Amino acid sequence: MEKRLLLAFVLSALIFAGWSILFPPPAPVAPPPAEEPTNERVSQAGAEAVRDPVAEEAPEPPAEQQVAAEAVVGAAEEIIELSNDVVTIELSNRGAAVKSIRLVGFDDDDGEVLDLVQTVPVAERARPLQLVTTEGPDDRLYRVERLDDGAVMTWSDGAGTSVRKVIALGDGYGLDVSITTTGGMRDAGISAGTGLRNLGAAERDSRLAVWGDGIVLADGEVETYKKAKVKAPVSLRPGVVAFAGLDDAYFINLLRPTTRIDEVRIERFAFMETIEGEEPTENFALRVLLVPGTGVFEGELLGAPKEYGLLQKIGGGVEKTLDFGIFGFISVFFLKALWWIYGIVGNYGTAIILLTVGIRIVLFPLMHTSTVSMRKMAKVQPKVKEIQAKYKKKKNDPQARSKMSQETMALYKEEGVNPMAGCLPVLVQLPILWALYQLFLHAIELRHEPFILWITDLSAKDPLYVTPILMTATMWLQQKLAPQAGDPQQQKIMRMLPLIFGIMFLQFPSGLVLYWLTNNVISILQQEITLFMIGERKYGGRGRRKS
Repeated sequence: MEKRLLLAFVLSALIFAGWSILFPPPAPVAPPPAEEPTNERVSQAGAEAVRDPVAEEAPEPPAEQQVAAEAVVGAAEEIIELSNDVVTIELSNRGAAVKSIRLVGFDDDDGEVLDLVQTVPVAERARPLQLVTTEGPDDRLYRVERLDDGAVMTWSDGAGTSVRKVIALGDGYGLDVSITTTGGMRDAGISAGTGLRNLGAAERDSRLAVWGDGIVLADGEVETYKKAKVKAPVSLRPGVVAFAGLDDAYFINLLRPTTRIDEVRIERFAFMETIEGEEPTENFALRVLLVPGTGVFEGELLGAPKEYGLLQKIGGGVEKTLDFGIFGFISVFFLKALWWIYGIVGNYGTAIILLTVGIRIVLFPLMHTSTVSMRKMAKVQPKVKEIQAKYKKKKNDPQARSKMSQETMALYKEEGVNPMAGCLPVLVQLPILWALYQLFLHAIELRHEPFILWITDLSAKDPLYVTPILMTATMWLQQKLAPQAGDPQQQKIMRMLPLIFGIMFLQFPSGLVLYWLTNNVISILQQEITLFMIGERKYGGRGRRKS
């Protein structure tokens, strides 16, 4: 029985971990075009509230913005740099778009300041805030009027088609944006970006993380569009759009409108990516466009890290981009505990070890109860098998099976054994295991954080595979020290599990492997302590011996 329970536990954990890798959720199917959205004010109370759209039609732009008296163009390309304590943004008057979004305090794999604007060498590539028409991205040169905290960029053909963009940077990660289009540019889409940042080798090799997917919060629901699943262009016509853009495991780049949006378009482009020292490989990037309903866009371009505290402060639904899954509340609790421990020890690897120790100490009474119960079950197994053998030839007889169950339960009662006592403590751990798994996959705090010696990034795999090998060895030792039970087929499966887990964990983030390794070591110690407490282990003299 104890082998079946242990098998159920490890297989459940394996299914949890493997399901998100082998069977990711399918990309949502784009809904059919809905009726023209109304301009009714939508309001939600509390932290989950999204921004309200305008209550009525946006006013017609001033006459000087509707039709320029003469053509307005830029003479040459200009770069405008805006910066504050957390971000440095470069604007280009070619297309009046964002050329780079560099996050202060975050670096890429080359040690340079991280840039959220991906290098996508395709003609259809549209940078953030660039307009896109049926002819493609707008590459016109705009006239620039510089402001203290931003710029005004204007273009006009002098015949009724014009664009005016007012862009300003505040104290945080967001750009305040106002875009007014007339004439032939009135129906142009506004780009949230094409792709999201350039990935390093370690991130490209990861099968677990999310890179450059489309994300939309509309009508109160968050939908994610994985770039591997978007085959044909997606067109959405929601009523209220809180944001639309791109996100990955650690960062977001979103447009957050306060005016009406008639359509959100998501398209995929293929391109050949050339990395120094490697053969060119095919890659994909998504382009996300928002089409304003009145030729006027008011809102914010937000490029930021997915830090839990920061996203909660921003609100407006942006906090939903950091999703720890069904047991997210447990993940958040452990994240805050990790912060607290890190504040004391100053190393996230050490903090993971201490957090694991703390969890195992709290769970020790449950695990002690489980181990004791399973040992009792192991002792009565010979008698259970005798009962089963007694009715083996009558296994198809319902009355015989009922009588066998009655005799088995009578045996358990006589021996003081509760069959469920060994199972329930194990089941309690499954939500904790899954919450930690999600935490270590998504916590930006572990990104590029070193532990010791060769482990320089807890969010990446162990480059020397030392921790996965040790984890496999401790799983094998844990099995070896545990009493063997079950039929030969079950024992064979159990002997294979350490190898299966070891191979799977080779590509897992080293922070997650470190947790599992620490958990295995403590489990072995706690198992030995329990067996000592119930008299099945004795220490002293020449070492351990069976009683």
